[in-house]
Amino acid sequence: MPAQQGSINLVDKDVFLVAALPVSALSGVDDDRDGRLSDTELLAHTRSIKDQIAWRLRLLNDQAAGQLAFLQVMTDPDGAEHFVVLMKVSFAGAPENLQIETDLFGNSDKERQLTLKATRGADTEAVVLTPLHASHIFFRSPAQVLLNYLLLGVEHILLGMDHLLFLLTILVAAAGWRYWLGVLTSFTVAHSITLTASLMGWLQAPAAVVEPMIAASIVLMALLNLTQRSAALHRRMAIVFACGLLHGLGFASAMMDMGLHGAYRVTSVVGFNLGIELGQVLFLIAILALVRSMRLLGLNGLLQQMGLSVPLTKIASVFALCVGGFWFLQRLGV
Repeated sequence: MPAQQGSINLVDKDVFLVAALPVSALSGVDDDRDGRLSDTELLAHTRSIKDQIAWRLRLLNDQAAGQLAFLQVMTDPDGAEHFVVLMKVSFAGAPENLQIETDLFGNSDKERQLTLKATRGADTEAVVLTPLHASHIFFRSPAQVLLNYLLLGVEHILLGMDHLLFLLTILVAAAGWRYWLGVLTSFTVAHSITLTASLMGWLQAPAAVVEPMIAASIVLMALLNLTQRSAALHRRMAIVFACGLLHGLGFASAMMDMGLHGAYRVTSVVGFNLGIELGQVLFLIAILALVRSMRLLGLNGLLQQMGLSVPLTKIASVFALCVGGFWFLQRLGV
């Protein structure tokens, strides 16, 4: 079993799970502190290891925990920093809403996610669990899948600092609903094209190329704001469209890490895309609310009196230029 991966198989009332988990997720078992679990350490701490797994890796049906019928732990024969768990959990009846909850994530970045593939007869579903998404309900209805991926899309855009910073650079460049509607529509159409094409398997691009280019798009928009007092709307929309194609590939990479719903692949893509759009609108509303609050509180006038008045476009663009440039070099490994 590859590291940070696992499988779940539903057979009548029983659920079978096998997964390769990081040793660093356990406490008090790595006696020599080498980041590995030796046979000697496993033998000495078998009870503690099983108790931690049983408590921190739970399978439920409609919020009711199943009965742990079997649990075995094996060390990796290659001496890697992972151990393998085999588990059987039984329920009173066939679980219709199987849910998994866990916090068995390791210390390193590569150990902060767990990819699981669940199988129930002919149905399959893949999911990626992370500390932010530590639980999941398998085999939901289309409406539930749509809502879940919509919320994931909102969360991804609002927590994706590079995407938010890019949005900030295009939103502060000019004011007015005509401008905002134009650039947001351009960005939406562009990233929807590459997001859908990538998730449907029609287009592939390595993250090592996409991520630095996303940072470069932030730098580009910041420079345009600082060097051009104004730009024709159609020209700005064309530039935003080109950058949006890159961001769509970034969105697709994030969603692939989360895992598409096996039975409702298209529903997953639609829900995630709608969530991104909703997140963009919420971000725009937050910016407008902030600007409005500053005016109501008289902060603009106070700053002018103190001689500290600087256009918001310039402040945001200089900040974006610095941060975007740092991300670009960082993602290139410089």
